[in-house]
Amino acid sequence: PPRASAPARPPRRARPAPGPRCAEVMARTQFIAGLLTLPALVQCCTYFELPFPAAVGNGTSYMVGRTMELSNILGRTTYQIEVVPKSLSGGQHAYVGLMNFLTFDTRWEKQAKLKIPFEGMNEHGLTISTLEFQEAVYEKPALKVKSVHNLLVLHELLARCDNVQSALDHLASVRVVGDGILPGVHWAITDPSGRSVVVEYLRGQRVVLENAPRVMTNDPNLEWQWRNLDTYANLSPRFPHENDFLQVDTDAGNAGGGVGMVPRAVGHGWNLFGLPGDFSAPSRFVRMFYLKGYAMKREPPQNSSDAHVLGAALLNNVFIPRGSVAGDSRSWMDTYPENTPYAVLKNPQERKLLVRAYANAQWREIDLSRLDFGEARAWPLEDGTLGIKDITAEGADDVPAGEWATGGDWPLAGEQKPDFRV
Repeated sequence: PPRASAPARPPRRARPAPGPRCAEVMARTQFIAGLLTLPALVQCCTYFELPFPAAVGNGTSYMVGRTMELSNILGRTTYQIEVVPKSLSGGQHAYVGLMNFLTFDTRWEKQAKLKIPFEGMNEHGLTISTLEFQEAVYEKPALKVKSVHNLLVLHELLARCDNVQSALDHLASVRVVGDGILPGVHWAITDPSGRSVVVEYLRGQRVVLENAPRVMTNDPNLEWQWRNLDTYANLSPRFPHENDFLQVDTDAGNAGGGVGMVPRAVGHGWNLFGLPGDFSAPSRFVRMFYLKGYAMKREPPQNSSDAHVLGAALLNNVFIPRGSVAGDSRSWMDTYPENTPYAVLKNPQERKLLVRAYANAQWREIDLSRLDFGEARAWPLEDGTLGIKDITAEGADDVPAGEWATGGDWPLAGEQKPDFRV
């Protein structure tokens, strides 16, 4: 007999639209996934440390310098300095961080922001710098083991650790994971004791290296960068006199004169001939290592002020003028040229963090030892000014005009005569 027809199914209820929070997370994930699959967003960050005598005792302090080159992705990236109190950090410690804000619109919220810290120091002087590292391959998640996304490692460590060793112990207790979409990074970690390490994840394994050169950039991995320093062993901190024994006088026997003694170094700077000057990561690593080392040999800093001056000079050498680095014509992200949005100097022992921006290059200092970590605070990285101080009305009476006499092109005081010796 024919089968009885099955009862009609009730119409399927339409799946409800995702709530605003869920939808926002989905939209952020899609936006960032599409954005960060593009090449090299933080490809030109540079990090170094400068030793100088500690203000107290006979120890050594370090001035930590770092640049950021994330640039203005699609015109939607801004930067802000923030105090993250314990009540918001989710850990035991508060910290000051430089936040990267990526702003975008969703169906449920205009100007939604994704905030990621790439730089910071906590109340104990533990400092961490996050730099791009495309070679990174992170760990696999494991049951009953906490997973930390690679871009949240800085926050995790500054909120929960107080020195380098506790940071390494914490990393050993969790799994640092990536998603195959967001960019890889590695970390330079140091504290007031002066211990300095670099943490990288290679082939799914955590690699911890004591950072003896106290320099870091981006790809390739740190050990490759160390070996590459051998390529430039011909550089020298001395004026090039090695070939003086070959010199001949070309003026001799020439009625019209020759060109003097050859070969000889004409002008200064030849000791650095061959030092790479481009902004690639290997070149910046080599340049920072040798410039730092030669400057320290000739005139080592005697205090934090000296270290600040030298650190700022070294940061200038890796500062990227907007538009000078060629963009990839195949990438729609390169509408906005790369530059150096900010540079940082940190003194972990004195708990001081200094920052300057691209347009406003005036250094601004945050003294963590005097900071109230009980409340959240924020400072914009750029304040809309150039940070230029007008000194027109200053110094008018510093040098009385009567004390100066002019002799030729030289301003001379009284009977003073110029005394030149060769």
